Amino acid sequence: MQILALNFTEKGVGTYLRAFYFCRELARAGHKVTLATVSRTSRFRSAISYKRDWIGESSEPRGAGPWIRLIEGPAWGNRFLPGTGWGPLDIWKRTRELETSNYDAVFGFEYQPNVSWPVYFTQRRKHYAFYSDWCDWFGGSSNWFRGWKIAHRIDSYLEEKIRFRAARVSVTSKVLQDRALSIGIPKERLTHIPNGAPTEYITPRNRREARERFQLPEDSPIIVAVSNGDMCREMRIFDEVLRRAPKSVLLLIGNVARPAWELAEQLAIEDRIGRMGWVSDEDYPWILGCADVCICPLEDSLNDRARWPTKILDFLTAGRATVTNPVGEVGKLFCKSDVGVLAGYSDKEFAAEVLALFHAPDRREFLGETARRVMVQQWDWRVRGPQIAGMMVA
Repeated sequence: MQILALNFTEKGVGTYLRAFYFCRELARAGHKVTLATVSRTSRFRSAISYKRDWIGESSEPRGAGPWIRLIEGPAWGNRFLPGTGWGPLDIWKRTRELETSNYDAVFGFEYQPNVSWPVYFTQRRKHYAFYSDWCDWFGGSSNWFRGWKIAHRIDSYLEEKIRFRAARVSVTSKVLQDRALSIGIPKERLTHIPNGAPTEYITPRNRREARERFQLPEDSPIIVAVSNGDMCREMRIFDEVLRRAPKSVLLLIGNVARPAWELAEQLAIEDRIGRMGWVSDEDYPWILGCADVCICPLEDSLNDRARWPTKILDFLTAGRATVTNPVGEVGKLFCKSDVGVLAGYSDKEFAAEVLALFHAPDRREFLGETARRVMVQQWDWRVRGPQIAGMMVA
């Protein structure tokens, strides 16, 4: 089949990861797959390349696959309104791609305008099958549109409406599956596909070599966290850790909101924080390799129960001891496979689990080795491949 996948985020960001690995597994199954996403570097022009691995592109397929064709659409206007996916040039170019090509199927990763509008504009004329992936409950609690209640209601309606057009809907969590059933999506059209682990891209790194790479102290306990919400809770947890382990260092990857930095200044802990910012794909596994402990605090909220934070799978794939909270399907994985530590919801309880791991190197090593083994054997994207390919129906 000729398949076009429409992803709403920029290349390398958020849902792009899920879309890329879905596409690669569809290509592995013998389909010819094109993935359209938003460029991170070009505002007005599109770029076309071919990808086989997470890192690197090629002007044409070279060597054994699976290869996917990648279209990076212009980013101008991508954030015209709250949320993303509003770029008029991007929407127009995706629509033209559908109008001028003969795709058998379109796979939409979420529902934003650059995903749904090209489908609404073209499907009746082009007669392709449409498939939808639902991996975050934006209308549930993720999107608030700066408090505009009417905008939130409209967004929720659009998020759910597109699912009814789909021949099949994949969901990342049981919460989203239950929501789909409750709005009237037939059970036989739903497929529960959790996120997978990028075990080829992220591999365990030598801790000493990783720290030398970034000129980090070899003898300091290091915590690694990836951008997650406003990051204020991470700051409070780290403050508690520093009370007992004052030489500790917190490495923060990604964009961190201003309130978190203001809180760090108030707590007088900013000098113990490494601001890694947006890191290259090449550096990311190495930064994870610096960690003694990785953390991802979750709330027992609708938002965190509905999603599957890929950063946690990254930590486990890197073979690092990980602390999180018993929320949704993350909690089920940790309870079933002993891949990490589940902490209480208070900042002190969470910090206590981190400190306990600091003082238990054998336990950290056991958790890291177990996590890596479980990711390779049970969570690798290639394990998900038959289920992903099985979604495609005539």
